[in-house]
Amino acid sequence: MDEQVYMLLARLLSFLSAFLLVLGLKFYVSGKTKRGGGYSDPRLPFTFREFYNEIKILKDTLGSGMKQLFRSKSEAIARDLKLAALPLDSTDVFGAQLLWAILFAVCGIVFMLLLEMEVSYVVTAIFIAGFTGWLIPIVQIQNLAQERQNSIRRALPFSIDLISSAMTAGLDFSAAVRYYVEHSAICPLTQEFGITLKMLELGNNRNDALKAMADRLCIDEFRSMVNAVIQGTEMGASISDTLRINAEEMRRVRVAAAERKAQRAPSLMMIPMALFIMPSVFIIIFVPIYLRVQSSGMVGMF
Repeated sequence: MDEQVYMLLARLLSFLSAFLLVLGLKFYVSGKTKRGGGYSDPRLPFTFREFYNEIKILKDTLGSGMKQLFRSKSEAIARDLKLAALPLDSTDVFGAQLLWAILFAVCGIVFMLLLEMEVSYVVTAIFIAGFTGWLIPIVQIQNLAQERQNSIRRALPFSIDLISSAMTAGLDFSAAVRYYVEHSAICPLTQEFGITLKMLELGNNRNDALKAMADRLCIDEFRSMVNAVIQGTEMGASISDTLRINAEEMRRVRVAAAERKAQRAPSLMMIPMALFIMPSVFIIIFVPIYLRVQSSGMVGMF
């Protein structure tokens, strides 16, 4: 590496390290009593909880502009945040992405300078590390949204059976939902039904409350059940029977999804087998043969 370029990068790295250290300590000490904000929610990933002030600075300075610049991406992030039920905005996510991209890029510079690599390798490391840091917050949010949807999808059939049984016993829909919320363990689905129950208690129509819940969950099975309940109400059909039938349909959908995943398993196993198992098998088979041929002096014949 050219000595002048190396010295320039070393000075730049020293400045960035000192600046980020002082900035982080300043905001950590000054904002330690302000951790009661939205980022203190235990459901949030550590990438948001531990860097409240830094993310807030980037959010206020660049987050709004990035939201206007990347509208489609901002809408996708907002949808994932709604599915994960996180108290964040797309500007918060953009701020976290910028912060972690900067941190990872600085780490990449440090690593390459310690190895005394050439400038091209340093630039490549900056882009790769920065892109990795940029992806971490959004990937964590997507994973949380997927886990929450899976948890709700697993609990839906039992909850619908319990509500329909309570309605069969003589309770109305609101009382049946309250019975389920009060006598079930706290989970994402009970929280969603709790929101629906509050909407009903505030005077909202039952169909509107169920539609709002379907929009929050974004689960096709539950949306189909809501449509069936609305149609059954208009036609005068029994709601408890409609709920019971849809609960059985949800179980069939889950079984079909599990069967599809089981059928995909052999094809997915081909990749690790081809990468890890087959080379080992070839080594075990052909290396002894090659050693024996070499010891017999027949290598020159090939």
